[in-house]
Amino acid sequence: MMKLFAFRDRVGDKDKEFGRYHALDIYAVLATTSEPEWNRAMVRREALGDEPTIVEAARIVDRYFSSLTTEGMLRMQESPYCRPELQLEEFCAALQELFPAS
Repeated sequence: MMKLFAFRDRVGDKDKEFGRYHALDIYAVLATTSEPEWNRAMVRREALGDEPTIVEAARIVDRYFSSLTTEGMLRMQESPYCRPELQLEEFCAALQELFPAS
């Protein structure tokens, strides 16, 4: 969640590369999440889903990471560290599963 908020805070900041590195960090965190960690995150999201920070995280995902053409995904794809083998559609789907839009 911290990286989602960091991206949101930097997406318009030219001096901070429009948050590109935060977007890639979100991908890295999700890509290295183990199945038990994922399951714990899903349980916590269910328990705390109405909390303002969870609601805001879902809003950020919906706005910036819900498809390959949203701004967060475009910023990620602009990074020189983004590689063709990254599973970007699966990444979008996983983020939306973890933080579904209301």
